[in-house]
Amino acid sequence: MNLQNETVYTLAIKCSNRQLSPPEFLNLYKEFYNEKFAKTLDKEESDNIYENSTNKANTEKVNESNNGDDVNMEAEDIKKEANKQEDNATQINQKRMKLMDILSEDFVKILNCEQPLLLADYIIEILFINYDNELVHAFMPKLTTIKSTSMLVHFFARSCIHFDKLKDKIVIDQLNKNLSNIIIPNVLNGGILSNNDNNNRLVVALAKFLYSILNFASNAILIQSTPYKENFNYLMSQLFRINRLLHKKISLAVESKLIFKESDADALKDHRLSQGSFLHPPSQQQSLSQDFINSPSITSPQFISSPMATMKTPMSNLATHHTPSNRYTDMKLVRYYKNIWLNSKIMNWEVFNSDFLSKYNSISSYVFHNPTTAISPQNNETVLTDLIETSFICFAQYVSNKQYHRSNSNLNLLERQWVIFISKHLPLLILKHCPDNPQIVVNALEGIDAKVIKAIKSYYSEKEDNKNRNEDLFDDFSATSFDIRHDFIKSLIMLGLQPPSLINEFLREDQLIDPKTLQTTDEVIITTSQGSQEPLSNIPNFLINSLDSIDLETIGNFNNETANGIQQILNGFENIAPTKQREISFAIVGIMKEAIDNCDHAKISKLCSLLVFNFSHSLTFIFSFCSPKGVTEMLMKFIDNLWDESAKLKKEDGEDSEESNELSLSFSWALLFLLSIYKNYNISLRNVVLTSSVLKMEDSFSIRFLSKIAEIPDDFSINEKNKQNPEVQTQSHKLVQGWLSDLFINGSLSDQLTQNTDTKQLAMLLPFILKQVICAIEMNVITDINIAISGFEYFLQPFMIIGLMKIMFWLEQYLIYLNNDFAPNELLQKVFTIINSIVNPSTLNEDSRTFHNAVLRINAVHLLNILRKFKEKQSQSNYGVYSSDSQDKSVLDLLIDKFTNVLNISPIYNVDPRVFSTDSIYSQQKPIGYGKLMILNENPTNKIMTNQINSFWNLHSSTYYNLDFLHEIIDLVTPKNFLFDVLETLDYKLATYGVPVARNKMGAVESEHVLDYFLYFLVLHDCESQWDATNMINLLTEDGSEKNISNVKKEEITKKEEAPPKSEPIPDDDFDMLFGENETSTHGVGDDLPPINMDLEDNSKKLSDFYALKRGSFGIIFYELKPLKDTAYKNNELSQEDYNKFNRIYDKYVNMLKTCVF
Repeated sequence: MNLQNETVYTLAIKCSNRQLSPPEFLNLYKEFYNEKFAKTLDKEESDNIYENSTNKANTEKVNESNNGDDVNMEAEDIKKEANKQEDNATQINQKRMKLMDILSEDFVKILNCEQPLLLADYIIEILFINYDNELVHAFMPKLTTIKSTSMLVHFFARSCIHFDKLKDKIVIDQLNKNLSNIIIPNVLNGGILSNNDNNNRLVVALAKFLYSILNFASNAILIQSTPYKENFNYLMSQLFRINRLLHKKISLAVESKLIFKESDADALKDHRLSQGSFLHPPSQQQSLSQDFINSPSITSPQFISSPMATMKTPMSNLATHHTPSNRYTDMKLVRYYKNIWLNSKIMNWEVFNSDFLSKYNSISSYVFHNPTTAISPQNNETVLTDLIETSFICFAQYVSNKQYHRSNSNLNLLERQWVIFISKHLPLLILKHCPDNPQIVVNALEGIDAKVIKAIKSYYSEKEDNKNRNEDLFDDFSATSFDIRHDFIKSLIMLGLQPPSLINEFLREDQLIDPKTLQTTDEVIITTSQGSQEPLSNIPNFLINSLDSIDLETIGNFNNETANGIQQILNGFENIAPTKQREISFAIVGIMKEAIDNCDHAKISKLCSLLVFNFSHSLTFIFSFCSPKGVTEMLMKFIDNLWDESAKLKKEDGEDSEESNELSLSFSWALLFLLSIYKNYNISLRNVVLTSSVLKMEDSFSIRFLSKIAEIPDDFSINEKNKQNPEVQTQSHKLVQGWLSDLFINGSLSDQLTQNTDTKQLAMLLPFILKQVICAIEMNVITDINIAISGFEYFLQPFMIIGLMKIMFWLEQYLIYLNNDFAPNELLQKVFTIINSIVNPSTLNEDSRTFHNAVLRINAVHLLNILRKFKEKQSQSNYGVYSSDSQDKSVLDLLIDKFTNVLNISPIYNVDPRVFSTDSIYSQQKPIGYGKLMILNENPTNKIMTNQINSFWNLHSSTYYNLDFLHEIIDLVTPKNFLFDVLETLDYKLATYGVPVARNKMGAVESEHVLDYFLYFLVLHDCESQWDATNMINLLTEDGSEKNISNVKKEEITKKEEAPPKSEPIPDDDFDMLFGENETSTHGVGDDLPPINMDLEDNSKKLSDFYALKRGSFGIIFYELKPLKDTAYKNNELSQEDYNKFNRIYDKYVNMLKTCVF
């Protein structure tokens, strides 16, 4: 190869085409460098050295001949010669710098190639493995010019792997010298993220790279530039949103290694103080943080012998001394599978299917492949009895988990789903399959174990006591003994399936109720405008007529007697018979579909406004009968497709102001309702699009807007796709200028401006304006905030109020920033006053009032959290200062009161109930939980994982933690880490201890049940239907893996969000799972497993829609691991034993997909 005519870029491309390894490329690169550059540079350097030595010799001869004469002339000659030498050295140095610049430009060009990723490995080999100091200095500042996100992610990820293994002291010393002045400043250059659209994978890769290089810092690293601190804070905020565990880990490292200060002396002084003194050594001061830093990772546990090992019987002994009863084993295992199956069906809103009972009955025959051990088919009466008992057992397990569970059932979504299933859907199943045999319910209720009843009664008593707690220290008697059993019986009585007297058989003697007071029909009774009560005969017509007559401003009226008919129904939805609930749900969804198809804007606004408040859990009930994904698809169809067409037609027809308001409000309400479903019910919009035949991912305003709901960009564009177009920039600038002038200077909005700005643009423009104004106030550009307040009053007009959606989420981030940055009190008061002008306006348009309350509720919990932190600071600073109770409330108090009030309008899920209270809020000993789930507040991740793994090992049907909590844990630790951790640990436990026999009485053969049980959990986590399972089988099997290829790029796939769960204790027989298990663990959790870089494999391969739909599932992990394992085995990099072990698990997963009931 003629290297003289090559560049580094062409050399790298040719090497990658031939699949040369990075070390081979490095050898060719050295040849190329020596031939093309090194000879020239070396010749110049040697010439310079030769000339210097010659001149020195000549000078010495002259000195000897002159014998000290002409000293002045000699000094002048020496000076000239020194200057000449310095000039030569400078020229050579400049040439070297120019050469490094040329090489680094080629490196950038290489990394801007989208593929193959091998090219990035070449760059790492030259820069870091063969550490080139000059090239590092030349290349690092050019990182911001790299546009290929995938290359950048790979570059940082592979660099981390190298740094983790680096032991060469010379390289480490050189790296240390470059950290503060070249590497870290360029890593913290904000352009890297902004130029790559803040890609989540890039955020994680950057953070990990920063963490890896900081491990080499022997002393504190001082970074003085303020932008680097701001960029670091932004990186950490993004990382917190993506990966909370990694955020905590890196935050601890940075706290001890990085210092952002203005003064070197002050910074180092502060750091030395933090390191301890002679009186207080660092080991004492930092013991807590060091314990956390050195705590074992959840990935790849390091096993520790259990103190309870003597109680475990090895597998060999089990096989020798014990012969299990297959019948007993299978009966017990079937309950485990039914427990997880029921939880999964309820979490996925799949309890209304017509074949629900038959699927439930077929679980045993599908799970156990041996027909001799499968439980025989049963009649409907037996199956229903079993289903009723199992449902109450599952519910008791759920509420017994005190670590996770909250005291108010209304505030937890999965518990509410369980309550709806037992109290409404079970009676419907009985009505459908066994309407003429009332004895099965009595038998089932009487057959429920006493421990189950005790757990349920105890929970409801505690919940009621918390709700009605007073100051009487001796009042410990529960106010009521009603629980979910009585809700179940009441529904049966309404359907005519049980006599009213049955309810007293399940009450205390002092709690008997008159059966005549119970409703014995399924009629829906409403109060007419004349005050009389009438049953409904035609529900669909009644709902349509009620919608036509209701006014938006009246929605939220809590006087049920004077409320509109449809609102009466929604306000009392919990007390309606299951049959009518189902009918009303179908009717409401049908009306919404028709209104969207016909673009009936008024009806869309009214329906969305009624449902978004979830009065009396009405929306949750509706979703239990009609899939929330179907409603989500309808809303996205309206927002992304139909609304634009309708707006265009109305504009052509010349709409009046009332029609314009209807048009804007319909879009605003639909978007707010969609946001509520997305946030409160955890419905993935991307998954809805991927399974829809009418929606497209491209140009979806819904996904683009809601996925970045908390982000307000620093520049505004009317066309995001062409934002760099000069004409688009000019139009965008004119639009912003026009709105700023009308809002804050002219004091009125021109018709031309409002007519030329559609609602979608306003949703982005108004938050942008508010952000700019607040930033101007922060920098003292605006000193008179009354001008700003007068302009913000327009934000609450019906056609503009959509702007509050982004504002409410962005304000949370901004207030956190102010709280962490210790903003001056004067600035805080200005900001609070501006927020108060849009939260507590002096006047509010009646058409905006209902929307205003609804939009404030969406993020009120998190805003209350940060506002109360400001209040706590205020209280601490005013401690000991007398204040009169009669004095006016501060602006901060008004904001807190407003957000508290809007939260109390209707149910909010997954929230600590104390959030809604303003009484003694700051004197409570136990901190209030504002998050969706308080996962790590009491137990570290290691212990949570240990408990759950032991639960799989011990075959506890409760899975130890509630399923919603467990799903959240999987998201937190990532599915891959969860899978590796559990499989490695179970493999060790089964090989070392077998299956616990103290209570379960199982032998060696039953060790397979442990893996089967775990894989059953994985399959139900991945697949919601038989369609999902079939596609997953096609993807995983050889015959099907090639069929499912489609055109979805891996870069388009983003990670989904999840739900909540919890923990438990331990008893002795079949119902021991109510209380979990012993907290004895046979292992600790240790170092990370070797990272599996899935991005390296099959880059040219197109991914199917199903692959994108199931991103983050365990099946996809198996799918990507399979070719890696096969290749490693063929290359003798994987032992036969490990290869067989993986294939065994892989085959089990596929077989479970084929036999599992969905």
